[in-house]
Order: sequence, then C-alpha cells, then structure tokens
Amino acid sequence: MKKLKINIVAGVIDIITTFLYFFSLFLVGTFSGAVGASDSTESFMHFLLIVAIVCIIIHLVSIFQSKNVRIRLIGPILGLIGHAIYLVCGTYLAWLALFFTLIGAIFLFRDNHYTDLEILPKNMSK
Repeated sequence: MKKLKINIVAGVIDIITTFLYFFSLFLVGTFSGAVGASDSTESFMHFLLIVAIVCIIIHLVSIFQSKNVRIRLIGPILGLIGHAIYLVCGTYLAWLALFFTLIGAIFLFRDNHYTDLEILPKNMSK
C-alpha cells in the first residue's frame, strides 16, 4: 500500500488540528463571553484561523495530486470541508469541523486502490 506524501502530511495535520479544534471549544468558549476576549485568547483564535488557512491549502494540493494519480478524493475533500467550516464559523461550529477533519484523516490513511500504476512511481514515497 503506497501513499502520496502530501496525503500522509494532510492526514497527520488533520489529526493534530482535530485536537486543536477540540481544545478551542473549551478555551475560547470560557474566556470570550460577555466579558470579552483576552489578548491570549484572541491570539489563540487568530493562530487557529491561520492553521485552518494553511490546512486548506495543503488539502487543495492533496486533491490535485490525488486526482492526477486517480486516488479516491473523499479524504482530502472531507478535510477541506472541515477546515473551511472552522475558518468560516470559528468555534460556533467547531464540533462539525472536528467531525469532518477526523473522518477525513481516517479516509486519508485507508488504502486508496490505485488504478493507474504507470503514473504511480513518479509521485509516490517508498
């Protein structure tokens, strides 16, 4: 079972961001209420939004490279949807973003069933 390097990177990043999104539910929710956000909480929210933008770019690259070697696209697309939800809605729909990124990571680490083996050696890791 061979995989694209970008798919492995996207899967690992999906797992890491799943934990970050989970922690953001509790950190940002408790500190930013009627009182207002503190500086550390606001910088953490900005950090998570930057992480979501970087993850979207990585997933777009993963989609295009997977399409070139005819790999199933369900994992990168689910990860892209999850990070886009977090980018647009923030912590309001973080549970939904958490779900999509986790399911996307599971599909990224599954066997992809290559169909075109001539293209495969140029783009694969050993």
